[in-house]
Amino acid sequence: MTLFAPHGTLAITIEDNIILIDAQGPWNINYIDNLHQQLLLAVTQVDYNNFGALFTPKGEAISVEAGVEYHADFIRQGNTKAIALNLAHCTTPLLAESLFSKIYRSAGVKHAFFDNAFDARHWLEKELAASAIVAS
Repeated sequence: MTLFAPHGTLAITIEDNIILIDAQGPWNINYIDNLHQQLLLAVTQVDYNNFGALFTPKGEAISVEAGVEYHADFIRQGNTKAIALNLAHCTTPLLAESLFSKIYRSAGVKHAFFDNAFDARHWLEKELAASAIVAS
């Protein structure tokens, strides 16, 4: 089997209980493996019972076909309460919305799409606050 270098770029930061993900595609399986490793590290820095992600895809938000179900399986194993997607910097927003809706619906994760970071973050903070109330 030939291994290929990960395609795309990735930056993950943490603010409160939100994992901020900036990612540029296209994404191959090696990239998705790297993403999963970085997300596992990020989850150790948030409240595992009430965290979300603000995902900002940049450029082409496309993945190899095998990556879709592979990533959905990873998401299913986690405990993410909600994912907000900021498509402001995505050059393929309709494709991205279709791709990520498929992933997050199949994983049973609440998600929403936005055209700016402010609205995306505001929605995510409301979802996490509601989740915290339900849990208490």
